[in-house]
Parts: sequence; structure tokens; C-alpha cells
Amino acid sequence: MSLYTLLKAEFKLVYGEMLRRKSAIAALIIYPYLFAGFTLFFGYTIGSPQLFLERVGIEPAIFMVTASNIVMSVIAVVDDVLWRPLHDTFIGTLPYIVASPVSKLKLFVAIPVPRLSLLILTGFTSIVPVYILYHGLEGAVLAVIVIFLMILASLAMTTIGITIAGLVHTVSESWRILNIVRPLLMVLLGAYYPRVFMPLAAYALSFLIPSSHIVEAIHRVLLGTADNIYILLAVAITLAFLYTPISKGSLWYWEKKRVSEGVKTY
Repeated sequence: MSLYTLLKAEFKLVYGEMLRRKSAIAALIIYPYLFAGFTLFFGYTIGSPQLFLERVGIEPAIFMVTASNIVMSVIAVVDDVLWRPLHDTFIGTLPYIVASPVSKLKLFVAIPVPRLSLLILTGFTSIVPVYILYHGLEGAVLAVIVIFLMILASLAMTTIGITIAGLVHTVSESWRILNIVRPLLMVLLGAYYPRVFMPLAAYALSFLIPSSHIVEAIHRVLLGTADNIYILLAVAITLAFLYTPISKGSLWYWEKKRVSEGVKTY
């Protein structure tokens, strides 16, 4: 089965669900404003916007709206990949997926794409208006660049997400491990807490996450110091491709263990 066929099936699944639950589309549009607004409220209450601007170099509203969109997009991809085996287990479709001759790597690569395409909408409904408000028409161009980098950051997380999923779902009660891994990925991504401020150990772990380099590139674009972002993008893409054979191996190990133990459903 081709990747195109799998993408088509996943698009039908996700968009069919969204069309039945139109409130979910409204929620996608509102969420970036809620996340950014909540953070800014406590930031303005407890801290100083001027101090934030001096230390980070980016307007708090722009930084938080951008960070909210980055986290939503990247975590949407990671969640789709990490939680899909559990979802298929609970609805009873996992035995059919394991038994099917389809390439599991192609399947897991196709899984997050439809939801990511929906989240592009949130970029144009939140990033673009805020950027135009602060930077005028030039902000629209800047917003398009940031949205493109955001999409790239999300796609770059696919292979490391598959690697983690293949390894984690070979143990019992894998959901407990996922609830630990997921927040760590969110922090080490560097969207809300830039990598330049991280301790050395956290920075080293963050370096292993492909998308963290693209997030840093986005911050540099917003700072106007985008001279070396090509190096960051090259590192991110290289890491994403390096994780590809590892992700394929982890899926093979997961599939083999499920077959040997017998696939269980609930």
C-alpha cells in the first residue's frame, strides 16, 4: 500500500471527525489565544513585560502566541504517533493493523499529517493577526516564514516520535511512561523556555530533539539575527533522517513482540 493511499485514509478519518464535531475546529482557533492569554496574564501580574523584552528580546505577546502555536503543532504530531497504538488497542483495531501487510513506518508517518494540516489554520488565525498588529504588513511576511518553520518543526518530530512509540509500547502500562515523556518533550522543545537559558544538561538533551533546533531558528528570526539559521535547519533535518532507521527498527521490534505475545484489546 502506497503512502498516498495511507494519507488519503488518514485524511478521511480526521476530517470526517472534525466535520462531525465542528466545535473542535472552533477550539483549535481559540486555543492559541487561550494559552498565550493565560501565560501573559500571569506574566503581567507577577513579572515585568519590559524585563522580559530586555532578557529575551521579543515582545511578550508575539513570543507567547508563537510558542503556543509551536507547542500545539509539535505536540499534535507527537501525540498522534505516541497514542495511536493505545487508541487502536481500545477500539479493537490493533490486531488487524498488526496483521496487515502495510508498512508500519509508512502508516505512522501518515498518521500525524492530517491533524497538522488543520493546525496550519491556527497559525493564520493567531500568528498572522498578532504579527500584523505589531509589525504592520511586514509582519504578514514574517508570520508566513514562522508558520513554514513551524510546519517543518512538526514534521521533524515524526521519526523521533515513532522511535519512542515503538519502544514504549513494548512494555505494559505504556501510558504511564508516555505521561512522563510527553511533558519532558514539551519543556526540552524550547518553545516557552528558550534553549539559550537552559542548563547544560537540559541543553544536551534538547540537542537530540530535531524540532528544538527549528524552534531556536524561529526565535532567531523573531530577534532579527537569522544569519545562521541554515545550520540549525540542517542539524534538525539531519537528526530527523538519522532517527528514520531507528524508528523503523523500533516499530519492527514492537510488531514482533505484539505478534509473539498475542495482540490484546479491551
